[in-house]
Amino acid sequence: MNILILGLGSVGQRHLRNIKKTNPNAKIFALRKKYTTPLLNNKNIVIKGDIKKKYSITYLENLNEIIKNKINLHCAFVCTPSSMHVDQVIWLLKNNINCFVEKPLGSSLKNINYLEKLLKKKNKVKTMMGFQLRFNPIINFLEKIIKKKSPVGKILSIHIHHGEHIEDFHPYEDYRISYAANKELGGGVVLTQIHEIDYFMFLFKDYLIEKSNFITSKVSDLKINVEDNMYATFMLKKNKHRISCSMLLNFYERPKKRKIFIIGKYGSIEACLNSQKLTIYKNKRKIIKKFIFSKNDIFLKEIKFFFSKIKSNQKIPDDLNLYNGVKTLRFALKLNKFKL
Repeated sequence: MNILILGLGSVGQRHLRNIKKTNPNAKIFALRKKYTTPLLNNKNIVIKGDIKKKYSITYLENLNEIIKNKINLHCAFVCTPSSMHVDQVIWLLKNNINCFVEKPLGSSLKNINYLEKLLKKKNKVKTMMGFQLRFNPIINFLEKIIKKKSPVGKILSIHIHHGEHIEDFHPYEDYRISYAANKELGGGVVLTQIHEIDYFMFLFKDYLIEKSNFITSKVSDLKINVEDNMYATFMLKKNKHRISCSMLLNFYERPKKRKIFIIGKYGSIEACLNSQKLTIYKNKRKIIKKFIFSKNDIFLKEIKFFFSKIKSNQKIPDDLNLYNGVKTLRFALKLNKFKL
């Protein structure tokens, strides 16, 4: 396979490692705006070596070199800052190149309507969003609980919490220059932690959002020009069933916390995405369910899924492709009215 990677920061290098693991003979092409990120391992720790030499990468100066040099690409991975995604995806679609796009799809609604029209026109091109938590066994388990029968009875309320300090994201770089810290690159807690918004929409896709309220603000002394926290509440409705839901995202919490709390008629459930443990409290009993997998396992699952659809020439479902990316981005941007 001939594969293009746009951007070789931490997530670009993760996909690069996984591509080589799943397709060792793949020919890698890459386009980088900056060459500042060093060679990293799966834990984002700097290791000795040169990325280009280690993976036999052919660097390109611009996308037009693909056409000029008649490079037959099987797919591309878009791993650049969020603000660059939409324009790059439009170019790839116009040139019939299957594309995997890291979250979020973009940082504004600019050219989104045009992109949607292009997706319909180029419906044979395979696209996929990099929402790897869709392949997380805990999220899959919670989907079954919400969709079918909850072990704690009728679900009454849910709280989603994701707090992690921005300085801990990429220990190898100054957080102040990272995309997450800069508005012009598509940063901010809402778009950076959009995974929570995506799986919220996925878990409750059969529910109507009856009411919603939200606050985005900057309360820390972090040197960033974007929001560092978001708090939202939703009232969900399905027939006569109502669920109250809250969501808290922040850029300043230590130790990091990533949990989902479910309160039902007969008990409660606490799912921790960091410890990979789910605890069910019912009838004064505590049942612990452990999920054993590495962080990289779910990244591997998603690209294996992507490659399988390319090789079998099968459509990627709309809840995983760029149609979902558009839907999630639109919803996320509605939740963020922050101005510095």
